[in-house]
This record gives sequence, structure tokens and C-alpha cells, in this order.
Amino acid sequence: MTKASIVQKLLDNKSITAEEAVVLLKNDTVNIPMYTPNPYYVSPDWTSPPPIYCSSNSWEYPDTKYTPPSE
Repeated sequence: MTKASIVQKLLDNKSITAEEAVVLLKNDTVNIPMYTPNPYYVSPDWTSPPPIYCSSNSWEYPDTKYTPPSE
């Protein structure tokens, strides 16, 4: 049994008017949750230059013990 068949029975019995039938058959609104962005995300600042994480003295860190192989 569908909603439309129930409304049709009510219309046949003259229990409701056509206007009331339209109201009953109207689609219910569905609440779809809105997208909420991550509250912990910080938007990047495109106005300043990016941070530089390298140094100009060497390609390796000063505390490493690496010695290049001798040729």
C-alpha cells in the first residue's frame, strides 16, 4: 500500500478535497547535512614566502657522522 493509494481511497470516499490530497502527496523535505570543513585546518597564507628548511653550509646535517666514500 502506498501513500497515493491511501489518498485515492480518501478522495473516492470524499473524505478529503483535492487540495488536501495535493498537500498529503507533496514530497517531504529532506535535510541533507551541509559540508563542514575541518575546524583544525589553517588556510595557507599565500601573501608571504614559504618557509625554507634547508641551510646553505652543507647538504647534510652537522650532527651526522657520514663521510663520503673515497675514490
